[in-house]
Amino acid sequence: MAVAAHPRLWFERRRARRQADYWIAHGFESRYPERVAELTSARERKATARSLGQVLGELQGRSLPGAAPLQRAQLRPWLELFERLQRRLLDERPVTGIGMLAVHTLLTSPDSCLYTPTVDVEAHLLRVLTKLEAH
Repeated sequence: MAVAAHPRLWFERRRARRQADYWIAHGFESRYPERVAELTSARERKATARSLGQVLGELQGRSLPGAAPLQRAQLRPWLELFERLQRRLLDERPVTGIGMLAVHTLLTSPDSCLYTPTVDVEAHLLRVLTKLEAH
């Protein structure tokens, strides 16, 4: 395992990124243009769409269940919304930083509807799609 040449710099950048993400998620995108550019880059959008594709593959039965305990039964009725979200990430229209953070939260948060039983999966996915839209 390689050790970072400058671990302090790595931790500082990580802390700054988390702080920027917090403020972006609370509506202050204009204060962090570099982080927003990173979040909305084509590379990040493709990587995020690929992660969403793995979730879709598991929900559609094309791949074996992964280590993450997806709530497959509650998510399957909303496959079309997941596909729509993936298509939106891959199309050419711009997305917002807050929307990308919402997708990241959907994919990684233990409280996400992907991993926690809930009744409002559709509403949650529609909120994420709405947040992606640049006005």
